[in-house]
Amino acid sequence: MINILRQRNWTESELITAGFKLYYPTKRLVMARVLPDAKSIEITLETLAAQRGDIMCYTPGNVVHDSLDKYEHWPVRRDLFRQTYRQWDEPGWKANPAENYLMEHGCRPFYKAAGVWAKRLRKSVYVQSLESPEPISVPPGRWLCIGTEGEPYNMNDENFRTRYIAPAETFSERIVWTLISGLANLRNSESPH
Repeated sequence: MINILRQRNWTESELITAGFKLYYPTKRLVMARVLPDAKSIEITLETLAAQRGDIMCYTPGNVVHDSLDKYEHWPVRRDLFRQTYRQWDEPGWKANPAENYLMEHGCRPFYKAAGVWAKRLRKSVYVQSLESPEPISVPPGRWLCIGTEGEPYNMNDENFRTRYIAPAETFSERIVWTLISGLANLRNSESPH
């Protein structure tokens, strides 16, 4: 039987015992809008199912795209968005062209205010996030995150370090993570398809 990590109520003690640490968010602009219809979103490891009324978040960047789907985006359940995001409040902020494009398409500026419990995986773990219709195998080297309502999700190292305040990786840690990820990729390529 495969163990699958799903949403549950965690105590702080359980999270610490399981190797998770609390990471605070980097204050960065996120554009967000309410979804008028249900939608499937293809991301690196899975397809997420967003429901009508969920909040779609976008990383605006500096380049104007001709479609909302070309911006990095992810869904957040409306109740979780209200708990974890706040309206952008930087004095003197002026939207760049990409941010203006997103605002013209119903987005408003926010930032994530809530921290996350997370750990970098040393071995694969099966996870079913709130937006995933089915569990997926999250490979070593990715970050396993537990949100404010005990909901698991994952992200790659670059995105995690952009979104959360994490200590810089040492040279030896970088070597270890490269080896762990490389071994996982080798195992996956050798397994029968």
